[in-house]
Amino acid sequence: MAKTGLLVKLATKLSDDWEAYHQKETPPEALAFQDGLKDTLGMYKELAEAQDPEAILKAEQIALIQEKEFANSAEMVNSIKPGLTQLDEARQSLELVHDSEAYQKAASTYAGKRKQGGLPLDGFREFIKSHQARMTNRLKADGSHEEKNILRQRKTNLKVANEAYIKLQKKALGIGNAKGKGITR
Repeated sequence: MAKTGLLVKLATKLSDDWEAYHQKETPPEALAFQDGLKDTLGMYKELAEAQDPEAILKAEQIALIQEKEFANSAEMVNSIKPGLTQLDEARQSLELVHDSEAYQKAASTYAGKRKQGGLPLDGFREFIKSHQARMTNRLKADGSHEEKNILRQRKTNLKVANEAYIKLQKKALGIGNAKGKGITR
């Protein structure tokens, strides 16, 4: 019987905790926060429309730095730090892809396993892959609909950046009729 009594107490406590959780989402401050997130989502959508891989990388850098600053666990910080390192590598790849000759030399050093569709899985594409996985994991955690919509949009932005980058890679390597959408140099 002691176990049943404990389980009843636990069920009651969990119910109270969830009610308190929902109440914290309804004060004016919380509602203002949620409204603000809608504006943020709109800005992320504008970034996707621009199809500018450099701007998308900069937006992710801003987000990662803020997330690191407000992280509430060592595990979160330990996930963000490599993301920032990979982001720097992605930026270097983005700079290099605009120099066709240098990029062709660099691309020739990639083994077949490190290529996809004949294109190197370089720092840019590795960052996109890893960062999308980080965001997928964050989507599994608690959060409001607005917060999750922002994460989904950021993932979409990364996909847009990756597609634009692939066009830049093709252009740099002289593959197909790539026009290299995105930033031009």
